[in-house]
Amino acid sequence: MKKFESLVAQLLGDASPDTTIEEVVDALVALGNTDKVFAWHDDHLGLKVDLSDEFLKSPVSDFGKQKFKSDLKAVLDEAKEIIRLSKRELSEDEIEEIKEDKFSRGEGHDD
Repeated sequence: MKKFESLVAQLLGDASPDTTIEEVVDALVALGNTDKVFAWHDDHLGLKVDLSDEFLKSPVSDFGKQKFKSDLKAVLDEAKEIIRLSKRELSEDEIEEIKEDKFSRGEGHDD
C-alpha cells in the first residue's frame, strides 16, 4: 500500500527490512506529542493500546496483510491528521494558543 510506504518514509526515512510496525507507530505518536500537533489533537495517545500485538511486532513489509486491515486503517487515519497538523504553518495566535494549552496542562511559560 503506497500510503503506508509514504508514512514510513516520512517518519523514519529509509527503513530497513526488519523495521517493525511498532517503530513506525512510535514515531507517529512522538510526532503527535509535539506542541504543534498536541494542542489540537490528542487522539493518538491511545493508538498503540487499540492495535494488536501481532500487528505491532510485524515487520513493515507485512503492512498489506488482510488480517491487519483494521489496524492499518487506524494507523493511517491517525497519521493523516497528525502529519497534516505538523506540516502547517502556525499564526502568531496559534502559537499563543499552544503556550496557553501547555500552561493549562501544568507546564510553565518557560518550558
